[in-house]
Parts: sequence; structure tokens; C-alpha cells
Amino acid sequence: MKTKIIFLIASFFMLNSNLYSQLECKVTLNTDNIQGGYRENLQNFASDIENYINSNKWSSDDFPQKIKCSMNIFFTTTSGENRYSAQVFIGSQRPIYFGKNPSDKNTILLRIFDDKWEFTYLKNQPIYKNENKFDPLMSFINFYVYLILGFDYDTYSQLSGTNYFQRAMSICNQASGSIGWDRSNSAYSKFSFAEEILNPKFNLFRQSQYIYHFKGLDLLATKPEKGFTNIISSLSKIDSLNYLIAGRSIVLKTYFDTKYLEFVDVFRNYPDKEIYLKLSKIDKSHKLIYDEAYKRLTKK
Repeated sequence: MKTKIIFLIASFFMLNSNLYSQLECKVTLNTDNIQGGYRENLQNFASDIENYINSNKWSSDDFPQKIKCSMNIFFTTTSGENRYSAQVFIGSQRPIYFGKNPSDKNTILLRIFDDKWEFTYLKNQPIYKNENKFDPLMSFINFYVYLILGFDYDTYSQLSGTNYFQRAMSICNQASGSIGWDRSNSAYSKFSFAEEILNPKFNLFRQSQYIYHFKGLDLLATKPEKGFTNIISSLSKIDSLNYLIAGRSIVLKTYFDTKYLEFVDVFRNYPDKEIYLKLSKIDKSHKLIYDEAYKRLTKK
């Protein structure tokens, strides 16, 4: 009888958690490098991570629709006591609006490759959300959920993602000294990313996200001239930031790697193709792509 009551209580909370579920995350695994019992131990890992992300409440706000995101996890090595090393692609997107309603088109907001995740995992071991302590498995997931939320919020209202970026930064501070959480000089660092996005200088970048998405992409279908004007304005803010920081930026690199193909597509129907030459100066890492688009679209 006692077991039945516990089951009913657990079922109640699972059902109610779905009522306030705010994210819809799809997790995929590649375990080709993992052998024997270590691979068998990961049998439920993807569903465990999905349930953790999709069933928890991450914001006090009510969402009209869930944020779609993904985690593609590539396991690299194992060691004793079920310890794993992995590399992860994290992505998120939001719909482009047609008037007040979401269209069937989406825009990618975040694409990050993190090559340093080390944690211990036991099959069927529950993952409990606890922001008061650092855990290599749980805290890694929490960090990226808060980045996803921060980027999403910033596209709907200026700088409204601050609270979530601060939570991500708090996790970095808790993780001090842990593998994969240092302020490194490598191509990507969680600590450096969170630190940079909260730097007041990067308010220009974050303001550009609102202008580009809410006042730009979301207007292209109904008010294209105004939408394009605002998108170009958002790029000017990023250009100003480039001048201000005069150096390497993890946030800007991530942004341009995420958006460069979208930029090419967005301006396909824009009458002044010189915009591609402007893009090649703002985002030098993808200059060849913009130059090629310019030549192709201006060819007579």
C-alpha cells in the first residue's frame, strides 16, 4: 500500500511538472568510443537528460510556447567508477513571427560546441535540480539551460536575459577549479563566455539581438522595409562593439558562426546588395561567404 501511495505521489508531480514545462529539448548520443558495460550504463542517459530539462521549471514566467533546444553528446573516453568525458553541441531556436503569431519558420539563436565535459553517471540515478551546489553533471546542464533562456529572452525585450546570464555565471563561480570550467585561452570557455556576455560593453551586442529578431526578422513578413532597416541597425551596433573591444570575442565568434548563413539568406531579397560587403567587414571570419553571395546576386 505504501509503495502504491509513493507511486501515485510521484506520478502527480510528473504530470504537474509537464504543465509548467518551459523547454523542449532533444538529446542525442554518440557512444561509438565507449565499450562494454560503460556503454550499457548509458542506455537511459539521453532520456534522463531530456526529462530533467523538460520537466523542471526554469523561470517564474509563463511561456506561450516551449523553447526548442538540442544537445548532441559525443562520448570520448571513460575511466573507473563510471566517469565519462564528452563533447557537446548545444543549440536553440525560436520561431520567426508573422504579425502576432509564430510562423512555421525558425531562427537559430545559439550554437555552441563544448569539448570539455567530465562527469560521473550511474544508470537510473535520478538528477535533482539544486542550484546551491556544484555537480559536474547537473551544473553543466543548468549552465546551458540558462544561456538558452538568456539568449531567448534578449530577443523579445532589451537585456531581459540578464537574470539567466547571471545564474550561468554563478554556476561558473561554484565550479572554480573543476575540469572544463576554467578561464582558458582555448577557442571556447564557459567561464569566459558568461563573463563576456555580462560585460557592460556587450550590452551593444545584447541590444542588437532584440533589434535584429523582434524589430527585424519578426517584421519582415508584414513590414519588410522597417524590418530590414532595423536588421541593418542591429549590425551597426555589433560593428561598434567590434571597434570598442578591438580583440577576440567568444560571444561574437559564436554569434557569427551561428548566423552567417542566415544573414546571407535574409538579405537575398534586399535591393542593395552592397550589404554583403558591409557584412564581410563586420564578420571577417566569413568574408569569403559574403563576397561569394555578393558576386552571385549581382551577376548580370
